[in-house]
Amino acid sequence: MLTDDGTTTYFSNLLPFESHAAGDVRCTHLRIAGFHLTAGISQTTLAEPFGVSRSTVKRAVRRYRDEGADAFFEPRRGRGRTVVDASTAQRAHELLAQGMSARAAARQLGVSPSTFHENLRAGVIVKPPEPTTDATCEGVDRATRDARDRQAPMGRAARDVEGRVLARAGLMKEVVPAFAEPARAVARGGVLAALPMLLREGLLGAANRLLHLPDGYYGLSTILLFLAFLTLARVRNPESLRYQAPGEWGVVLGLDRCPEVKTLRRKIALIANAEHTVRDWQAALARAWHEADEELYATLAVDGHVKVYAGRKGKLPKHFIARQKLCLPASASYWFNALDGTPLLCLHKCLDRKMVQALEHDVVPALEALGVVPQPPPDLTGPSPGAPALTLVFDREGWSPALFARLARRGIAVITWHKNFKGEDWPPGDFRTVEVPITGPAHTATATVALAEKRVVLSNRLEVRQIRRRLDNARQVALVTTHPSLSTERVAGAMFSRWSQENFFKYMREEFQLDALPVHRLEPADPEATTVNPLRRNLEKLIRRARARLASVHHRIAKTRDHDTAARHHREADDLDHEIEALKTQRNDLPTHVRVADLPEGEKLDTLPVPERLFLDTIRMIAYR
Repeated sequence: MLTDDGTTTYFSNLLPFESHAAGDVRCTHLRIAGFHLTAGISQTTLAEPFGVSRSTVKRAVRRYRDEGADAFFEPRRGRGRTVVDASTAQRAHELLAQGMSARAAARQLGVSPSTFHENLRAGVIVKPPEPTTDATCEGVDRATRDARDRQAPMGRAARDVEGRVLARAGLMKEVVPAFAEPARAVARGGVLAALPMLLREGLLGAANRLLHLPDGYYGLSTILLFLAFLTLARVRNPESLRYQAPGEWGVVLGLDRCPEVKTLRRKIALIANAEHTVRDWQAALARAWHEADEELYATLAVDGHVKVYAGRKGKLPKHFIARQKLCLPASASYWFNALDGTPLLCLHKCLDRKMVQALEHDVVPALEALGVVPQPPPDLTGPSPGAPALTLVFDREGWSPALFARLARRGIAVITWHKNFKGEDWPPGDFRTVEVPITGPAHTATATVALAEKRVVLSNRLEVRQIRRRLDNARQVALVTTHPSLSTERVAGAMFSRWSQENFFKYMREEFQLDALPVHRLEPADPEATTVNPLRRNLEKLIRRARARLASVHHRIAKTRDHDTAARHHREADDLDHEIEALKTQRNDLPTHVRVADLPEGEKLDTLPVPERLFLDTIRMIAYR
């Protein structure tokens, strides 16, 4: 066959015997079927020169065999409109008149949306008349606003020429939001419903006194509201604004348009530039929240959260990420939440110490500065202890009997799991079935559990209350508390309610991008800060490897039956013993922690900048509340 000048011609022994217009699918399929049925050419052979699939060849052959050549030229039969009877059409009209959408009405009637729309266009289903537009529904619609934004003289939706020129010349402090014209069908406009709650939580109150932003078109209040609205609208980061309509956000903010990405990034950096002012702002918010409901924050759950750094620049300290079961470069922060998960405060640490040190040297001083712990605090270790000023709930990472004693003398009670608990089981008769209150974000539920309580003495001779829960499989799990008077049920309920904080972290990661990095730059660590000595850490690694090799040698000694082989293994074990002792001697001569300034050049540490993280996490706390 030959295709030339828009015609496809077929030849047999160099003589043309048939032709048709090139691209005529029906004639092509008829010829394919004829070649197979009359000339005996296989379907696989026909598919390649005609550029069709084998299934197309099969369909053409089947149609020719079953219906003949005329079937290829019959007009294509469509399904036509599915008939809707009079009762169904009347019911559809009633549903539409109630304000239901066409898709929802089709689902209600049990017909497909395409059938519903086809009958709607054909007039079988009568669409109710549009309601009369009153004064409350008037306003500029989305299409009109988009067309107007595209014609803005200073860029997309930048219609406020006078205000922008004055702000650029330094003659205007900021543009005051103004809602001068009515607008309808505003994208993301629903976030305005949260404005009263944002103001109630103090988004703008203390910020106007403590935070500072240089004069410009977008003021401090506008930036704070915009960031809160972006968080509530689940806009992942400022870069996602590239896919948003700037004019629509301008309608929400009472301006011509929202700031672009680089402007918003610059404003965030300017606000967070003074780290102490951001800390003062967060502390003022926490103090106001605590004063509004002191009973809610009388018991606080404390836990650390690590923000993983995935970049390749710099050298960050590594943390164990429990949710990924890996040690990764990360930066830590400590969060204080009420038992229902409501956040109160967060502390960011460039170089994280263990939770035991963080509780004593970071967490408690921060709470004392807020006035959560009154001065002078009651001593819980005395013969007649009073009610504690504060109760902290945390997991096994904070286990330290010495810390418990020091906190008790400062009037702070603790509730935590008994780490490395290996005591003998208590008799089943000691347990009683009780209702334990479990506090969650929405309400307080109850759980029926078997509990028992006894007083035990820890390794530092501190007497505490140990509470055990007996599980259905008869296993006993223990928690301890230094609270002198809280009932057994409420102590256990506080420990079980700590999962509200875990759920808080999960929700913040998935909904409010808690793990997102606000900036990708790194900063050198504070030279005066202390960190784990890398030389000692390397020696401990060598000791662990030597001990693993020694265990393997002992295993081979136990298995061998040859005297000479056993003697060789014994000599190898003696050498490893001497090596381990030498490594331990070197390790003991080195300090556990060193200053960052004293680290070798290749071990210098970097950190994630704190100010932007602290500022945006405060916005996330307000949005969550």
